[in-house]
Amino acid sequence: MKITELELFHIAIPFAEPYKLSKIYGTLDNAHAVILKVRTDKGIIGLGEADPMNPFTEETPGSVMAVLRDHIGPLLIGRDPTQIASIESFLDQVVHGQLIARGAVNMALYDILGKLHRLPAYVFLGGCCRENLPLLGPVGSGTPEEDAESIESLIQQGYRTVMLKMGALSIAEDIQRAVAATKRFGERISIILDPNQGWQLKEAMAFIEGIRGFYPDMIEQPIGRSDLKGLQKIRNAIPCLLSADESLISVQDAVAIIGHDAADVFSIKVSKNGGLTKSLWLAKVAEAFGIKCFMNSMLEFGVSQAASVQLGCTLDNLVDGGHAYMSVLRMSDDVTDFDRNISNAIVTVPQGPGLGVILDEKKLQSYTLEYMQIVG
Repeated sequence: MKITELELFHIAIPFAEPYKLSKIYGTLDNAHAVILKVRTDKGIIGLGEADPMNPFTEETPGSVMAVLRDHIGPLLIGRDPTQIASIESFLDQVVHGQLIARGAVNMALYDILGKLHRLPAYVFLGGCCRENLPLLGPVGSGTPEEDAESIESLIQQGYRTVMLKMGALSIAEDIQRAVAATKRFGERISIILDPNQGWQLKEAMAFIEGIRGFYPDMIEQPIGRSDLKGLQKIRNAIPCLLSADESLISVQDAVAIIGHDAADVFSIKVSKNGGLTKSLWLAKVAEAFGIKCFMNSMLEFGVSQAASVQLGCTLDNLVDGGHAYMSVLRMSDDVTDFDRNISNAIVTVPQGPGLGVILDEKKLQSYTLEYMQIVG
């Protein structure tokens, strides 16, 4: 089997409601992604998705399209898509960085492999050890009253883990929000706080002091990605778990985090981390050092979400609680049928071949802002 063609679709779909993140990322109205089709001479089409979000990532939809068109895509034409390890090794040698674009390719290769053998992708990632996973419910930055209303709604829908976004407001306001949420809901649900790099170290330490006695279950990436010494100080100051997200891109980052004792949890996102192969490496490195994994998302559509759950169902070292598999429910629409796998705040692992999702071609065309084709 040979790769004959790649097609790229830059899509944008509005959120169901604007999503308020930290002051680093602001309020988002639309989610952008690049949907990839990898065509083969056997008629099998593999689906991939890139979810760049600058400044969270260095890449943008435009840069993903460009690097796939000008560099990665032409290198793939004529190669056997089932030789995933060989392609990964080759691209490691000839491509510097570009893990978001690489991730879309890697997803598509596993989709092809699964479709060829009529098996779910998880079979090729070590095998499924759980058929479903609980979902995480996200809550954007707001007042304590708005938080309480959102959390109560999520609880009524079956969610038992919520993530409160922090870092958009003052430290005093975020302390008030965190304490109020923990007081009211801490015995009913697991609470994660995610400032998305929104604080300086001094602010983070003030926050930790301010919530003393009302700690959440986990705090994710409170300060800048490169400040591993700062993360180590925060980890030593809190009794709850500390998760590294923006700090964790590559295996080299994982080694640095472990060397600094800077995190208890790795936040894994299959698009951010370069696809299924590299995300699995991160999970195995984490497991070897007693670190848990949190399956997180990049404001994704159904292809990335399906790839993520194909991996998540194979891991023994997941944190207890919900994981980020409800991204498509936050959108006003999706270009796949992934949401059929979600019910009562639980995601069931797709059992179809490959990634287990079907693309809606009419919706894909409707939401496409830019299209590119790469042929030999």
